[in-house]
Amino acid sequence: MAETVDVAVIGAGVVGCSVAYYLANRGVSVHINEREAIGSGASAHATGSLSLLGAEFSPGPTFQLALAGYREFPSLVPELEEATGIDLLYQRRPSLRLALDEDEEIFIKSLMPWQQQQVAMRWIGGDEVRQIEPRLTELIRGAVYEEESAQLDSYRLNLALAQAAEKKGTQLKIREVKGLIVEPGPDQKSGRVTGLRTNGGYLSCGFVVLAAGVWSADFGDQLNFQVPVRPLKGERLLLRYSGEPLPVLISSPKRGHMISRLDRLLSVGSTGGRDYDQQESHLGAEYDRQPTDAARMELMRLPRVGRCRIGPAAGGVPAIDPRRQTHHRPRPRLGGNLPVYRPHHQRHPSRAYHWADNSRLRDPRPFSGARRAGGSRGFFTPPVPRYPIARFHRQQSPGRGVR
Repeated sequence: MAETVDVAVIGAGVVGCSVAYYLANRGVSVHINEREAIGSGASAHATGSLSLLGAEFSPGPTFQLALAGYREFPSLVPELEEATGIDLLYQRRPSLRLALDEDEEIFIKSLMPWQQQQVAMRWIGGDEVRQIEPRLTELIRGAVYEEESAQLDSYRLNLALAQAAEKKGTQLKIREVKGLIVEPGPDQKSGRVTGLRTNGGYLSCGFVVLAAGVWSADFGDQLNFQVPVRPLKGERLLLRYSGEPLPVLISSPKRGHMISRLDRLLSVGSTGGRDYDQQESHLGAEYDRQPTDAARMELMRLPRVGRCRIGPAAGGVPAIDPRRQTHHRPRPRLGGNLPVYRPHHQRHPSRAYHWADNSRLRDPRPFSGARRAGGSRGFFTPPVPRYPIARFHRQQSPGRGVR
């Protein structure tokens, strides 16, 4: 006999676990189905940067979504830490978005007119940059100084969301979803998803949340919709660094980030997702888990040359421990850096939605979970119907679908 639940989630990454957490907080019964482990994909390997200055944002709905997500964390983090006892290594401090050449300066300044209307930030010259952090290279032309940004450990966030959701009654099962159970409609382009077929049996549900990251596209044929997701490979390093931590969160459009974490590891990277990366060269057709020597060598150079000299200004570089962790997981990549939020079938525009977004913590994924759990609140164009939380309760939902 099939199990029965209000909502079935496919994938135990940050998005899947945050959806379950927000739904469980509202009394919805949820099953998370994960074929490997919590955070086994891109979620556990993300930088955890919570920045509003990324080039993936643009004026309007996408930035408003990001801003709402950023504002969620100051309350979400202590809530999760109290519920689970997991230290998320959450830090809030100023950030510098550095320009080392003319191209970067022009690029950063081109975004400032609309960003300054929303974020407390200003342009500062190279000398002022080095007053903030004297170890930064003389090559720096200037930077955007953001009065507050944030960063946390993405894997700990993922674990905390999963554990907190379980404490609220969510069931998390390690099993592979083999397919969707679809109730046929009057023609081939319509129908309703009523459950999942897994290697552990069948699961009957009112709604399915597809949060499988790079694997989401595998369900496209059954949905009559090709989910526009491809794997984008990115690599970063966690280095043991013996010097004083950086006082600010550092990033650069061409060179990526450099962040001193609260566990005293130095995060450097990442390849593939930087504003100037030729991202087509990092896209793949398959899920590639292997780190590359080329990325490791490139990232190891960053703390020493060009962008930042991690060491006394007068010379010398404290040893960077060669024992390092290479984080390398493909993340979902969408064309145009824009979220996809659309009806699954035109026949049932209020019952079945697809959502996909680029899997970076700059697209604040726990808030994506809240949006999915609570429905649209007018952030998207064209607008989609409001979708109240009560609709996710199986007993109150005559229609079924994929979300």
